[in-house]
Amino acid sequence: MDLATIRQLRLRVQGLREPASASAPEVVERFVAVQSQEFVPAQWGLAVRVPSERRPDAASVAASIDRAEILRTHVLRPTWHFVSPADARWLLELSAERVHRVNATYYRRVGLEGEVAARGLDVVARALEGGHRTRAQLTAALDEAGSPMAGLAFGYLLMLAELERVAISGANAAKQRTYAAFDERVPASAPKPRDEALAELADRFIGSRGPANERDFAAWSGFTLGDTRQAFADAVDRSDGRIATVDVEGTAHWLDVSTLSDAAPTDDGTDLVDLLQAYDEYIMGYAAPRAYLQSPERSTPQTAEFPMHALMIGGVMCGRWAPVVEAKRARVRVVPWRAFSPAEQRSLAASVAELERFLGMPVTVETELLER
Repeated sequence: MDLATIRQLRLRVQGLREPASASAPEVVERFVAVQSQEFVPAQWGLAVRVPSERRPDAASVAASIDRAEILRTHVLRPTWHFVSPADARWLLELSAERVHRVNATYYRRVGLEGEVAARGLDVVARALEGGHRTRAQLTAALDEAGSPMAGLAFGYLLMLAELERVAISGANAAKQRTYAAFDERVPASAPKPRDEALAELADRFIGSRGPANERDFAAWSGFTLGDTRQAFADAVDRSDGRIATVDVEGTAHWLDVSTLSDAAPTDDGTDLVDLLQAYDEYIMGYAAPRAYLQSPERSTPQTAEFPMHALMIGGVMCGRWAPVVEAKRARVRVVPWRAFSPAEQRSLAASVAELERFLGMPVTVETELLER
């Protein structure tokens, strides 16, 4: 299997071609965890994986978050992810210890240890008993309790509260995001043994991102290669032949063969434009250097260094883009890395029209000079 084939398979398995998920919450459930540092762009990343006739707009995705059909928390690695309520508890139980170890230096640096950390968690827990609270309200509660925290220390306290299953994302309060009591938003469930949880995580990772290799899973999940090898072996054992291996340029990759049943393309899709957010799972679901993102015909800038979002054509990164949203209108800045064909221009216009529907406001396009 070559890189062109792996691109086309991943685009379909990821739901960027012929999407099958009926809603944004279903996308999150299928992907187990979806990286979501940038809140609104990450919601766009969910919407584009829903068929166009059912595709939600930004208000609909935000409503799903308000209703706790989608939750946002720090899990797997010290970064934001969207997760389903049914998965939040076991994912945090599985990964919190590793995230704590990564964070340990920062906990010490900001003084968030021992009794200071315990008092802070207690104040947050008591504040959330009264309902969903903004960051400003939680800051005020800490001040009132005589445990003031600000800046980095406050941020790490909130992450600590998430990892310790004290707090999780709440419903938006106007334009401000809130925290809620973990047990209010996350259903109770029996603990999963660690090996079973890792096997489930690997199984669902392969099913939503395959073909993928062990390094891809380790980079995405934050677990060691040793954990990954065991998780992949256990996932294969429990799959009853559903998970198979393929060779991609000399490296073993795993894929869920059940995802290939409808994968035969009607065309090669090489001129289709995807406006992906910078942390989209098509990009961040795999380990560097992500050669599948790069055109074999020309070298492109390093994919990990773009400050804007990723403009893909046929699954290859061919430029950057950024939405500039104002009160009643939006602009999309497009920075191409090469000239676009007429078919590619038409596909870009169609993608911008989808973004316009998602944002619920007119969108104009500003194209900058080609980068050299």
